[in-house]
Amino acid sequence: MKSKKLLLACALTVLTTSYAAFAEEASTMCSNPLKTICTDTLTARKDRDNYISGIKAEISKEAQASAGPRIEEMKKKIKRYRIFKRFGETLKINNQEIMKAAKKRMNGIESIITNEENITLLKSYMKQAIDETSFDAVTKVNFKSTVDSIIIGNFEDFLNRTGLEDNVFAQLINNPCGSDGLVDNAFATTLGKDRYVLICPGFLISSTLTADVKERLDSILQAIAHEMGHHIDSRMVTNSTYKPFLTCISENYADKFNKTKDDEKFCNTKKDDVAACKMKVTESHAGELVADAWGLKVLSIHSKAQNYTFAETDGLLTNSWSKLCGSGDEGIHPSGDFRIGTSMRTNPDINSILACDNSTINSKPACTFDGAVNF
Repeated sequence: MKSKKLLLACALTVLTTSYAAFAEEASTMCSNPLKTICTDTLTARKDRDNYISGIKAEISKEAQASAGPRIEEMKKKIKRYRIFKRFGETLKINNQEIMKAAKKRMNGIESIITNEENITLLKSYMKQAIDETSFDAVTKVNFKSTVDSIIIGNFEDFLNRTGLEDNVFAQLINNPCGSDGLVDNAFATTLGKDRYVLICPGFLISSTLTADVKERLDSILQAIAHEMGHHIDSRMVTNSTYKPFLTCISENYADKFNKTKDDEKFCNTKKDDVAACKMKVTESHAGELVADAWGLKVLSIHSKAQNYTFAETDGLLTNSWSKLCGSGDEGIHPSGDFRIGTSMRTNPDINSILACDNSTINSKPACTFDGAVNF
């Protein structure tokens, strides 16, 4: 999830549901990742949704109680015939009170991304992932410099930087976390000259209900690495950098993607050039595909660095990818089925960690930044 422009105290000590509970002693991910990540976690995901609904109800109730007196005072100052002015001020007051009530509940859950040690660890993983590629030295230096410059923000910091708290119309048009911060979203954007990544509180809360710090960190590694990856994805560099990766996907998996309207027009004018159509459709998905690939690199590095067992790695992958279960393809984001069942399942690093037997999967290659890799 990302934005091209300006979009972009839960204790969690009672509910301790963790996806690690679904992992066996040996990896269950190799044979059927969609079952392990999506089907087997259905009950836990429903519990998580119910928990978030409760938090939202609390915030709404508190905000309404606080907003009421302020709205009445506002009406005394703004005459009744100024309907639009009153309407705008009412929205502003309501949203301010929602944000105020939400921020009181965010400190605990957001500590996982405001912790400098965690940010340093995440960036070190990302830079290690860059070093492990075969990109040229200049590209590696530029990519690592970009990673160092990225600000991983929190909800309050984002509101302060954007002025959304006091700009009701900007909130209505462009508030990716929602006034209560509980939209399940994460994105990369640029604020002024700053490269920025925000994991909305709603995403953090819905990632895992466990109070265990390790599992909470595990649950957002993929998301943060993915969003950092957007700052060095195919939109940010020359096409040649990711050409081997995108060519592999175009030649082997383009039929798994939906087309945008632009893709449809292009392909209709290139009916005799199937390869060009496939590449156009792939390029529409390229930003997300590249970001996913960076996320998978970081997950594999983390699993090895922590000496995770098969079961722990299964839990790491499940916590990281369960949000994609059932997600569709609008022409930019590949479907959850593709991202889990193909991108993750065929990833060589993940396969190596889990010691997967690949004799039974399809004969199509895995796609890496170096190009096609046959099993």
